[in-house]
This record gives sequence, structure tokens and C-alpha cells, in this order.
Amino acid sequence: MAMEVDSTTVGSWETGRRPLAAVSMKQLRHISRQLLRIGVDSELVATIPVAIEADLIITAIANPEPSAKLDQHPLAGCVMDLRISELLTWALTGVPPRIAARLPQLRRRGPSPTRPELGWINRRQLDANLLDLSENRHARSTLLLRSQATFLAGLAGLTTKAQLSHQASRYLLGTEPWSPSWLDACSYAVSCAYRGDPEPLRRFLSHAQQRADCETAALNYTAYWVGDLTDREGNDAFMPQRQLRWRGSHMYPHLVERLHPDHPIVDLNTHNLALLLRAQRGLVIDDEATTLLLLERIDRLGDSGQVSAQTKKELASLATILADLGYRNRKATS
Repeated sequence: MAMEVDSTTVGSWETGRRPLAAVSMKQLRHISRQLLRIGVDSELVATIPVAIEADLIITAIANPEPSAKLDQHPLAGCVMDLRISELLTWALTGVPPRIAARLPQLRRRGPSPTRPELGWINRRQLDANLLDLSENRHARSTLLLRSQATFLAGLAGLTTKAQLSHQASRYLLGTEPWSPSWLDACSYAVSCAYRGDPEPLRRFLSHAQQRADCETAALNYTAYWVGDLTDREGNDAFMPQRQLRWRGSHMYPHLVERLHPDHPIVDLNTHNLALLLRAQRGLVIDDEATTLLLLERIDRLGDSGQVSAQTKKELASLATILADLGYRNRKATS
């Protein structure tokens, strides 16, 4: 082979018999360089470490550590971003990530999987372990672990809801200053929305997001999620920091593309977009294609009858921002 690796070894990586995560860093870097040399899409090559991390997360969920070692779980020591989330969603639900569109269509003998296979992992036990992690309250060091497990449980569509901690529940009832429990509350609300219940998320937006520090956290977290903040973070302490600098060039199209009535967290997307354009109005001019799409989405979403009263107000504020910069929707010009 051009990669200088035999087909049996590649097959063992694909099936998980010999996990790619087990190779040395030196060998992994050599494999990546070889792939680039033979013309493999550079974005696919850059996804290899992300895929390895997603694989480690799945394996750690399937093989739970004793409570005393929960702070060493991969979900406890690194904040997930969109790339990892999409790969985990692919394995858990079969919904392919955006990067899958760049995969070449290969002809193989016999049937081939359309999603990552879990192999030896018992899916029922995996789901049970994920719910157990989402309800863990043993130590402060596992708060990030619980928040991210709660989010994944929602994405996986598990029918049993994760339990909300007492500290996090306060963000759904009133205005509270930012704390690590903010992410716990957000993950719970988003998880409920993915299960078809938008009300906890709407309560979270109407209460938790009324303070400046929580708004800052929402923007920084979304900037990190989509790649406007590129440094990996091991905890949530970066979220309320006002001195972080990002432009929002990834966040703007990401949020606008997800402004449609059927999206489970359309209320959250609208809210974060309103915060973004209030802070970075120049994006409206810099990315005109996204702005024109936003004009279309504002009309359609506002008439859908599937969003909250708060979301309707935020859509109106978005239309005002666009109009102030010379972009008017159909209703404003009719």
C-alpha cells in the first residue's frame, strides 16, 4: 500500500480489534503525514485525533471507573466541542457528522457499515452507564462529567431523563450568577429539548440568561463549541471570562443554519444568535450570504407557531439589527 501499512492492519483499526488509539504518537503522526502525501482530504486527516478521543469516550462509558476515579474519566477532563459531539452522535444514533460528506465512496465486497460499530460493547449497558454518569453526584470534580453525560444522554434519545441537581435547578427558577452549575442546568435543559420537551430550556433562557456573566458564558461556550475559540479546555472556567477574544465567523453561520422550527434547540440557537449580533454586528456585513439566509429564516420561524414568546421577541430584535444595517425582510418592505 502507498501508506506502507498492510490491509490487515487497516482492517483491524476499522473493526477495533487493534484500536488506532493504541498506536504510539510517533506512529500516528507518521500515518497522518502519509495520508496527506497520498492526497487524502486534509480535514479528514485532522479529524483522526478527534475520532480517537470520541472512541476513548465511548470506551470509558462502556467500562465505568470506580467512583473514586471518576475525575479521570475523559468527560471529566475535557470540554467537548461540536466535532467530538458529532462523532459520538454518529456512533450512538447513526446520524452522520458533516465531515462524513467528505468521505470518498468506496466499493467493498459484501455489506459494509454505514456508521461506527460498537463491536463488543453492549448497547443497553452503555445506555445504562451513560444515565448513571449523568446522575452522579459524588464529588465536585465530577460536575463537568455529569453535565456532559447528561447532554449525550439527550442526544442518544434515552427515554429516562437525567436528574437535575439542586444547585442547577436554581437556574430554571430564577436569576443566578454564573457558577459551574450553569453548565449542568444548560445540559439538562438541552437534553430535555432533544427528548421533545422544550419547556425546561425555555425556562433556562428566561431566567439563567438574564445576567451579563451568564450571557458571556453562553457566547464563549458557543464560540468554543464551533471552533471560534480553538484552544482545548479542560474545564468550564473559561466560560464567564470577558477578556476572551473571538470574531464569531464560525458561530454566525452555525446558528443561522439551525434556525428552523424542527430543530430541538431552536430557542437556544435564536437566543445565542441575538447575543452574538448584539456583540458583533459587523458579521452581518462581512458574511452577506449568511445574512440573506437569516432574513429568510426570521420570516419562516416567526410564522411557524413552534417557538416561545421570548424567541419571537428575539427574532424581532434580529430583524431590527439587520434593518439598521440595510437588510430588510419581506414584511418590512411590503
